[in-house]
Amino acid sequence: KPRILIISPVTPYPVHHGAGSTIYGYIRALREEFDILFAGFCPERFRSQAQEGLDQLCRKAWLFEAPPARRLDAFSPTPFLFSNLQSEVMCRAVDRILDEERPDLVQVEYLGMASYADRARCPRIVRAHVLEWWHYYLNWRRTRGFRKRLENLFWSLDSIRHNRRTLESFDWVLVTSEPERERALELVPQARVEALPFFLLDCEYFRPALDPPRDPQMVFVGFLPHTPNEDALTYFVRDVLPLVRREEPRARLVVAGEGASNALLGLMHDHSVEYLGYVEDLRELYRSSRVYVSPINSGGGIRTKIVEAMAAGVPVVANSFAPLGLGLLPDHHLMVRDDPAGEAAAILRLLRDDDRWRRMQTAARGLVENCFSLERISPRIQARYRQFLEEAA
Repeated sequence: KPRILIISPVTPYPVHHGAGSTIYGYIRALREEFDILFAGFCPERFRSQAQEGLDQLCRKAWLFEAPPARRLDAFSPTPFLFSNLQSEVMCRAVDRILDEERPDLVQVEYLGMASYADRARCPRIVRAHVLEWWHYYLNWRRTRGFRKRLENLFWSLDSIRHNRRTLESFDWVLVTSEPERERALELVPQARVEALPFFLLDCEYFRPALDPPRDPQMVFVGFLPHTPNEDALTYFVRDVLPLVRREEPRARLVVAGEGASNALLGLMHDHSVEYLGYVEDLRELYRSSRVYVSPINSGGGIRTKIVEAMAAGVPVVANSFAPLGLGLLPDHHLMVRDDPAGEAAAILRLLRDDDRWRRMQTAARGLVENCFSLERISPRIQARYRQFLEEAA
């Protein structure tokens, strides 16, 4: 079989991060026709579990401890956003893997990992979240305080510079959606950019509840050190949750995801939010939840947890930014509102209206099966990767 080396900032197994879940789906789709080699970072507490799982998924897998973040350096060739992804140990190991394993294709996950493929002598793909810089640009416009505004503006311009250089140098750039493809071509018109399904889900793993849960429970799932997730949850707990409880005092919010900051922990405690931390198997949590909330308003890529919640049969309430790139119809596949009062009203309707809940569950689950199913989409991904190798030859 042809060999594909995947270089990643997160481990795809166990799945504890949205990016990891997208890589996990791709490995499962490609492993039928390709030998997968994997090199990536993994927290020490997951190391043995991750190695065992990846040894079953991949031909070979190498895991490394992520280096600590560096201090801000305006003259560094590496953007500050990606400074915590630069490991000399992993760089030397990847060079050795390239020499010894001789992959037919190298795929880099995230623009910040691009430098690890510099010595590859085969075609190179980068799966990119081109809009990541947009989050910092928006923060620059919204943030108060000269120092914070200057910092966000610097991060935005710094990542644009790096993105442009990376898009120019790779053979193919894969993005999550057509809008992101258009934004990438604005940066580098000559880049070979295309949108392919990023997230492939095993729909049989998530079986929806047949009836709406009686408990008025909302759920939010996310990797909380990721700034867009922390900002979204802070906003929801502070501005939306009190409006929901004013009309429905029994309403509960349950949060799953590792890495909550002390400030966020304090906020959740003050508002009686149940925080579970990292949850390996989310199926029971989804089955017991009436509504999934996704107030994400910044960041790149796609919100994989929205797709996962819909696959599990939990209707979603989000703002207009969160579902970008997923092809969802507002008020059909999910409820979309852009202000606290509107979000609270949408949540209350799904908490109280069983018929509306069932219609939205059915529509959302059907879309996931058609557009994100591992079984349905895998042949398309396999065919495109065969074409990559043919085009390179």
